[in-house]
Amino acid sequence: MLSRIRAATRMLRPRALARTAKSVEDLVAGTTQLQRSMKEALADAARQAERAEKLEARVKDLEESLSTVSLREAQLAAIYRADREMAGDMATLPAVLDLPGIAAHTRRALERATLYSDPFPHMVVDDVWPESFYEALLKGLPPPELFADRPINKRRMVVPFEWAPQYGTRVWNFLVQRVLDSVIAPVLVEKFKQPLGEWLLSNWPLPPDAPTDRVRFQSTDGRILLRHRGYVIPPHRDPKWGLITCLLYLARPGDSESWGTQLYSVESDTEAPSVAAYWIKGRCVLQKDVPFRRNSMLIFLNSHGAHGATIPADAQPADLERYMYQFRIGPTAGSIRELMSLLPEERKPLWAGKVVEYN
Repeated sequence: MLSRIRAATRMLRPRALARTAKSVEDLVAGTTQLQRSMKEALADAARQAERAEKLEARVKDLEESLSTVSLREAQLAAIYRADREMAGDMATLPAVLDLPGIAAHTRRALERATLYSDPFPHMVVDDVWPESFYEALLKGLPPPELFADRPINKRRMVVPFEWAPQYGTRVWNFLVQRVLDSVIAPVLVEKFKQPLGEWLLSNWPLPPDAPTDRVRFQSTDGRILLRHRGYVIPPHRDPKWGLITCLLYLARPGDSESWGTQLYSVESDTEAPSVAAYWIKGRCVLQKDVPFRRNSMLIFLNSHGAHGATIPADAQPADLERYMYQFRIGPTAGSIRELMSLLPEERKPLWAGKVVEYN
């Protein structure tokens, strides 16, 4: 006991206390230095991580830029090849782009087609174009590389083209600028006059004897669609102001007539809640499967019911390409303003707003 007391007493001597204090100070100083070093190391690691993150982002940007440049190079090469291969065909185009001949042929095809009422007003038109013009449309399809800016099965090219081979540009621009508004639109408005008039009267207070006469119509939203196997677009209705939808099937030699367009009735059908595409789930009953037949066109009133399309994931061949041209007949911008002014306030939200395309 006494020895322990003596040892404790020695620890309380000034020299021992000084040594202890010095040790504590050294420990505190060492700890502070260690904390400072750790903070510096952490800050340096954070700077290194930030530099690495910036470097990674830069590498990603460079990879995307390289991919874009490579795609543009492939597109330019495809345009050059097409221009070279079809240089001789350019001389024959004036005889093919015969507006009076095309108009007479197409009017007859549209007028003799049967207009069906179920599941909604529609018709399938065979032999839409003179054979020489249809072949020119096929030959003028843009190379697949020009569609590759968009994800697969969402690929499209708006017509008139921003850039494309000369032959295709002349043929497709002729269709849009010379044929659709002057030939197709007037005939379709007349062909669908009764159901289209009923649809207009159900929405606007127009003269009941001739509602379609109060609306000026034009072709809109024209684009070539490229689809591959595995493509699915569920049952839906198109954007509302496209009153009549037209799907021209661009079947090439060897293309199967399978996997065209499916038409549905809709149980407890209701009006589309906005001008955008209206996706309908769970209430659709398949009524008709329209074949993907060459030089044919499905035309329907975008009023009720639904349509969709599917290409199986195991469809053959593995590199399947399926082309079609979609356009709509709808009111001009001026007519849209006039129709909007006629709507009661409570119904304006159903027809107002910007349409966002869905494919």
